[in-house]
Amino acid sequence: MKLVLMRHANAAGGSPDIARRLDDEGRAQAKARGKDLASFDFDVALVSAASRTKETFRLLQLDVEDVREESDLYFGSHETILLLLNSLPDTAETVLVVGHEPTISQAAAIFGAESERAQEIRGGVSPSTAIVLEFKNWNGPAEIVEIFAN
Repeated sequence: MKLVLMRHANAAGGSPDIARRLDDEGRAQAKARGKDLASFDFDVALVSAASRTKETFRLLQLDVEDVREESDLYFGSHETILLLLNSLPDTAETVLVVGHEPTISQAAAIFGAESERAQEIRGGVSPSTAIVLEFKNWNGPAEIVEIFAN
């Protein structure tokens, strides 16, 4: 089972926070990250309800049939991600989560705590970073196998 945890691409300032959009740099980041993730065959994408995460996902241009906008990802924690993963059908073996900091790096560090690469993301990740983890089951430990960053 694979989980890709991705922080949204670079966003412009503004208010309210949930409505912030990507800036030019962010749009370029998302398109580039889409090329990195194109080889993955995602069963499900869980995307925060924030404008910048939805725009990031759209610009990835990935072919995912089951895309779920999850408002809980906006303020959620690693526990929120785990609850969402456990609510998916058993056929969901490759999942993309597009969310926010600090949740993305914290979730990756917790899920992949025993991984040699865990230290790389403990202090947080930059916009459009994607962390690939492999699980035997969603409730077990994971291995961080790849980090795509700018």
